[in-house]
Amino acid sequence: MEMTFASCLDGAACVDITPDGPVMQGGFGQRTTPSEGVRDRIHAKALYLRGAAAPGAEGDALLVVTADLISMPRQLAQPVLEEITRATGLAPRQVCLCASHTHSGPLPWDAGGAPGVAAYSARLRTALGDVALRAVAAARPARLGSGTGSLDLFLNRRTRGAPNIVDSRVAVLRAQALDDGRDIAVLFGVGCHPVTLGWDNMHISGDFPGAAQRILEGLLDGAVALFFNGTEGNVVPVTSPNRDALDPRGYHGGSQADAERIGGAIAAEVLRVLPGLALTDGARVGSARVDLSLPARNAAFDLESARERLARADAVLAAELGADFQARAGGYLWALASRHVVANDSSEDDMRRLMIACCEHLGLSARVAHGKALPPVQVPVQVLRLHELELLALPGEVRVEVGQAWSALAGHDKAFVVGLANAHLRYLPAASHFAEPEAGVRYETVTAGLEAGGVEQALAAAGALLHEVRA
Repeated sequence: MEMTFASCLDGAACVDITPDGPVMQGGFGQRTTPSEGVRDRIHAKALYLRGAAAPGAEGDALLVVTADLISMPRQLAQPVLEEITRATGLAPRQVCLCASHTHSGPLPWDAGGAPGVAAYSARLRTALGDVALRAVAAARPARLGSGTGSLDLFLNRRTRGAPNIVDSRVAVLRAQALDDGRDIAVLFGVGCHPVTLGWDNMHISGDFPGAAQRILEGLLDGAVALFFNGTEGNVVPVTSPNRDALDPRGYHGGSQADAERIGGAIAAEVLRVLPGLALTDGARVGSARVDLSLPARNAAFDLESARERLARADAVLAAELGADFQARAGGYLWALASRHVVANDSSEDDMRRLMIACCEHLGLSARVAHGKALPPVQVPVQVLRLHELELLALPGEVRVEVGQAWSALAGHDKAFVVGLANAHLRYLPAASHFAEPEAGVRYETVTAGLEAGGVEQALAAAGALLHEVRA
């Protein structure tokens, strides 16, 4: 006999998280001073879903919180998660916190006393909890539909477009009120760095994700538009100069017109997809999560090796920037090296050698000061089922190839990665990327958050979680 399922519930909410004064921006090490104003306002948003259930049962629930921020660091995400679960009764597996990765938003957390950040972070923590509770309180019967679109607007900065390995898909989820047919929310995602506004932009902005959300909300009559970033780890918009990932000349001179172009194209594709989605009030949702303990990149090598590598990096920096480079940098080494590259119009090889030495110095100085092997890092791995979308939430900047592996594991093209989720462990390349001949001078591998093979362990765990969610 066919089982009849009750309708699913949906609630959405939005709060403004634009800073009310100068604050250090996240995303570009070239900046040395706080923001100078606001280009466009930024927001945190929440989508609450309770799936359909058989009579006498209760459907599973999910809460997705998105924010126009560079990342969702654990120091912010963990207390917010604890507050949400305490106030709602949801389990940690049912809550996903993620960031758009805009490089023009405020820095959400900092241990070094960056201007304006401590006060902003405290306000942000309150805002994220508040928007989550508002979404839960707003739940009402709804229909869900999901699907995918496609765009040709992205460039693989690691391959320089040859071949252009990108994920051209656009994930789309539509939630529509059962009683009046009005849109409650649209959740959408692509995999691309929001860097249309470069490091010379000193005004707060949501970049192209902010533009896309703003356009959709203006056309969908009160619906909340929520953006998640996918496998953006080696992908930039086509408006960016075709430069190496390390090259500071690839991330300046952008304009609001670039942000509107990319955001407008994404919004247009979402709008094209929406009418074709089959909506159902019997949609199922589900989630599962595991927190793995995995070795951090370069955590275990011996102190002598760390000192030797640091000495080699410092020799490069001294040769290029002068023996007094640390004093001249004043805590902003990346900015000093970037100015050197731009002023001297360095060759690509010279640029990469200098900027990799910066990466080594910044990472190894802390490593040597620590003086011993680092403990494993906690890696939240979460699988979400939203109608027909199957999402893998990972805590960092994920390479395209990792997303391809997830889609293959799920066995369909509605499986996406949600990056910058629940914590931030920098770049998350696949093991094959560490085996490439130039891995030692490539930004995404040198600044990876996990040792080679760590992402594969996360994918294996995600496969087990997927079976659990489907069951």
